[in-house]
Amino acid sequence: MKLTFLRHIPVAAAVMAVALPFTSCQDDVSQIGNSIARGEVLISIDSVGFKLKGHSVATPVIDSRSTSFMLGSISIPEYGDLHCDFVSRLLSSSVLMIPDSIPADSITALRMALTVPMNGITGDSLAPQQMKVYELTKQLPDSIDNLFNPEGYYSQQSLLGTKSYTASVKALSDSVYNNVTKLTIDVDFPLDLGIKVFKEYRERPETFAWPQSFAKFFPGIYVDNSFGRGCIIGIDNIDVNLHYKYLGRERRRDPVDSVYKYFPKTIHESTRVFTSAPEVLSSNNIRLKPAPSVVAAVESGSVMVQSPAGYNASITFPADEIIAAYRSQATNLSVINSLTLRIPVEIPDNDFNIGASPYLLLIKSDQLEEFFAQNKVPDGKSAFYASYSETNRSYTFSSLRSYIIDLMESGEPVEAADMTFTLVPVQITTELTSSNQTVTTSCVPYLERPTLFRLLTDEAEIKFTFTSEIID
Repeated sequence: MKLTFLRHIPVAAAVMAVALPFTSCQDDVSQIGNSIARGEVLISIDSVGFKLKGHSVATPVIDSRSTSFMLGSISIPEYGDLHCDFVSRLLSSSVLMIPDSIPADSITALRMALTVPMNGITGDSLAPQQMKVYELTKQLPDSIDNLFNPEGYYSQQSLLGTKSYTASVKALSDSVYNNVTKLTIDVDFPLDLGIKVFKEYRERPETFAWPQSFAKFFPGIYVDNSFGRGCIIGIDNIDVNLHYKYLGRERRRDPVDSVYKYFPKTIHESTRVFTSAPEVLSSNNIRLKPAPSVVAAVESGSVMVQSPAGYNASITFPADEIIAAYRSQATNLSVINSLTLRIPVEIPDNDFNIGASPYLLLIKSDQLEEFFAQNKVPDGKSAFYASYSETNRSYTFSSLRSYIIDLMESGEPVEAADMTFTLVPVQITTELTSSNQTVTTSCVPYLERPTLFRLLTDEAEIKFTFTSEIID
């Protein structure tokens, strides 16, 4: 245990020493000594004495609902065998953005566009792949997970399109290739369906007014990886666009008599009619068989985290020891300044750039299932998140102050459930409000690319600071 004491400090200097923690937590000040006004100040920092215990927990079943999708199949010696496909309802545009003068026979195509970030490709981007897209024949169940079997929800007769592709843009010129951040994969749907959609918009616009009514008209899609075992792509958006043509008029000057004449010109345009969105149900179908080396590491006591549908980590956070240390040194006028947790990470060697997830969720284990089922976001009291630092190869949870204060102020003994947490790879979405405050709008399991890393819990750093007023 490492303790740092500051004694015989003038009052003004003492207030300056703790000004930053007070400013950052003004809306969450502990009632356990909520002011420092006079006397000497003792600042205690414990950065060594508290130890973190952890182990891996197999999670073959996960909440796989997401607006991002994984598609493909890979077999990696250091990672394992992973196969991904997905099902999704779609959200319709409420209004068809095509002029009323355009007739149905002007529809030229109905085409699905999958957007793939270049950093969301795992494996050999040149490996030949094939996907098949089916229209669902009945509604998806609301209770769905990664082991959902789409059999019975589509048929071979409901095939919408087949696409052979590679997840590569190397055929582009160097100047374009170096600036590409996303890859688009197009899949053509039957023209008859495009005309059907067009007529439905014109004749029964109420079909597209609500997701429920639209789902009756078009229940959704099942996208299957029908060929290829060398690549997994992460898809962050799906659009279905209706393409059409019409005759425009181009005005040109006649070179003989210098008068303008109009010539007909075929113009091709498109409009988005369906898209993926958080408002509608989407789910990844994921089967993962961890590599023997990963299983062996877990059995030997390493705290391995693998996603998707591999291993989460369970840890015991020493809240009882922290509270005991506080009570043994605190006075009646003590203020808790901060509580942070930093966990170093080790990335196993592999040739596919599989590493840590961009964010890690820390949540009380008894609240994990409810958290994802109810689409909650970290509240800073029982659920927290940290971003991965490539530089330090670690996750730092910097705002655990409210958690420890709530435990102390409850007056109840600290129980095992209060200290048992689960660590889960997640994707965090934030928004900037009109008052320039950053708020978290979603937290879902990370389903953009595979991850595999070891948490070095035996090297974790827990730092707890508080300030006390001492009156001689």
